[in-house]
Amino acid sequence: MNSRRIILAFALFTVTSAALSQNFNGGLLAGISATQVDGDGHGGYKRAGLAAGVWVGRTISTEWAIRTELKFLQKGSYQQFKDDIGGVIGFYSMRLNYIHMPYLIEYHFRENIVPFAGISVGYLWKATESNMDGTYPEEDIAQFRKVEVAASAGVVYIINKNFSFCTSYSYSTFPVRPHKGNISYRLNRGQFNNALQFYLKYNF
Repeated sequence: MNSRRIILAFALFTVTSAALSQNFNGGLLAGISATQVDGDGHGGYKRAGLAAGVWVGRTISTEWAIRTELKFLQKGSYQQFKDDIGGVIGFYSMRLNYIHMPYLIEYHFRENIVPFAGISVGYLWKATESNMDGTYPEEDIAQFRKVEVAASAGVVYIINKNFSFCTSYSYSTFPVRPHKGNISYRLNRGQFNNALQFYLKYNF
């Protein structure tokens, strides 16, 4: 069994065990991501992707709760290049497919608005990188680290007892890929995922 199957099996076991335990609630989540990769030379949240999976939560006091998620999350970056009259003359595309498992703490200070923060651990399932000349060499793709740890924060807006809308921001705590030749300058140590997520949560 390879490493990706081991990580996925462990994550599934964790979420399923929690969901079957008493005093837990859970459900599904689905939405979109808008991302960029800081350090790749292409700015803007231009890479759209999918965010979908399951979640489990537990109330630990009148104001505090904990939540974990297991989700497929697409990150990366995208850039079009245009000539002086607006015609497209090229593009750059990076697509990073992750299995992510956030560990979050929620603060219930109002009835329908819940801020949260935590750490998310991700496994890079697949990476692709290309431009108008074709796919990048395998040695470039192989430089992506398989495991990402990201700091996350966001807000849940509770619509009703079954549905909530979430928006969140996450940023890699260490580079997901070093610069070519492992060149770094002060705090510029490589490439970092910079991601926004917008998704609906369904509570069973």
